Order: sequence, then structure tokens, then C-alpha cells
Amino acid sequence: MVINWYYIGMTHVTAPIFGIDGGGTGCRAIALSERGEFLGEAETGSANVMTNFAGAVDNVTKACRLALSAAGLSEALIAKGHAFVGVAGANVGSRGADFEQALPFEKSIVETDARIALQGAVGDADGVVAIIGTGSAFIAKSGKAIRTAGGWGFVVGDLGSGARLGRQLLEEALLAHDHVRATTPITAHVLNDFRNNPQTVVEYAHSASPGDFGRFAPLVLEFAERKDPTAQRIMALAVQDVEEALSAIVDDKTERLCLLGGLGRRYRGFLSERFAKILADPQGSAVDGAVALARQNFLAGSTAR
Repeated sequence: MVINWYYIGMTHVTAPIFGIDGGGTGCRAIALSERGEFLGEAETGSANVMTNFAGAVDNVTKACRLALSAAGLSEALIAKGHAFVGVAGANVGSRGADFEQALPFEKSIVETDARIALQGAVGDADGVVAIIGTGSAFIAKSGKAIRTAGGWGFVVGDLGSGARLGRQLLEEALLAHDHVRATTPITAHVLNDFRNNPQTVVEYAHSASPGDFGRFAPLVLEFAERKDPTAQRIMALAVQDVEEALSAIVDDKTERLCLLGGLGRRYRGFLSERFAKILADPQGSAVDGAVALARQNFLAGSTAR
């Protein structure tokens, strides 16, 4: 579902439509006219309503204002806008509803970032999406039914995520320092990063955000490819977690599995045959999904409202 954008020149716009992808890494907004014609787009900082609610509101708002500005339109039009927003953390408690109320649009629909990623990857067809980056979530569509697994955040979830890989690596480094586990090249590398001071590792971990832990994930993948035993063990546990999550939402009829996110594609070579044989490339991105859902819900004549 790759969107074919085109510019409309000096079109009179009174109520823009926005498709917004708000994730833990950044926020991207695309503005459309009332007829669904491309106006402009912009990117800002992270939009995770679990970790920074106010920051998420600010970054979504800023991205939409910048998208209007890029189109040569008044940023004040945001108050008349209609927005479909996919944002990390919207599935927890009342945060999705609270976020919807805090946004500056005339009308808005807030869903999880997993929902727009699913729409972008498979469109209106059936399929399963595993989004694995700093965090993780798993979502499937079969007819009108949508099933999810995970997406509960780093503290109690995010199976297979970069944050989990990084946190596990720091734990392994401390275990190696204490001679509970054998030192391997990756744990020696990490300890050297912290000047071989375990207290520095602990202090870092206690104040670290998921993104801070996630910056160590590429090391795990790199050293796993070098056959480092510690990195291989971390990856084996992560793959087991990912496959357990997928097993909850993949059934015998599933024909398409898309791996998304900064780490998603890195899992291709680790998955068992059951999942590897149904791997497929996504049709489009999460922001494509947000735009498609915005069009379905807000274009004149839409029956999806």
C-alpha cells in the first residue's frame, strides 16, 4: 500500500487531514487536503504517551504545524484539522483517550502505533506484523478481527526488543565481572566501555531509558554473528520470546508475516521454519497506514466514521 502523493499547488484548505505515526524514536506527520491531496509532511521527536505524555502531545502538535508550514499554509489551521494518530502506549489504561483530549485538532482518533503499522504493512488484507525496535508489539488481522500480543512497555513487556537485549547484555557483563558467568568478548567489550567499573554499569542502568538500553542491541547482534556464546545465548532467549508471542496470534491460515522496526528484519535469520516460510515484505510504512486510516475515517463520503 505505497501511497502515491502529488502536490496540489495553491489549493484552498480549511480543514486539513493528518495521518500521524508517533513512536518511541520519532513522530512523522503527513497533512492532506479535505479531498485527500498531499500538502506536506514533517518529523519531530519521540511520541510515547507512556514515557512522556506531555512530550508526545508537543511533538505530534509540532509535526502537524510543520507539515502545514511546509505546504505554505497557516499553522493555525491545525485547530480545524482531523487527525488519525498512531502512538506508542495508547493501549495502556486511559492514556489513549486522555491523549485524544489533549490534542489540538477539531477531531481525532488515537490508536496504537502497532495498528497503523499493521495497516501500512498489509493494507486491508489479512496478515501479521511484528514490530521490533526499542520496544515491541505483535498484531494480527483476520477479516475484521484484530488480535494483539505485547506492547505493554519495557518494564513488563517488549519481548525481543532492543531495550530488552541491551538490558540483558548489561546484566551478563556484571555476571561475568562477578565470575558467575564466563567472560566472553562481548562482556569484556561492555565492561571496557564502562572502564571496568561495575558500579558505573549499575548507575547507568538505574537511570537508563529504554532507548539507552537499546543502544547496546546492535552489539548483541554483531557479536552473535561472531559466535560469541553470551551474545548467542541472549539472542536465543529473545527469539524464543518473539516466537512465543507470534504463536499467540499466528494460526494455520496466516499467509503473511511482516517484520518491522529497527530490529525486526534482523530477526529474519533467526526464526524457525514455521515463521520463516510466511515472511513477506511490507506494502508500506506505519505513516502510510496512518494516512490510509485517516482517509477512511475523514474524507468526505467515507463510511468508516
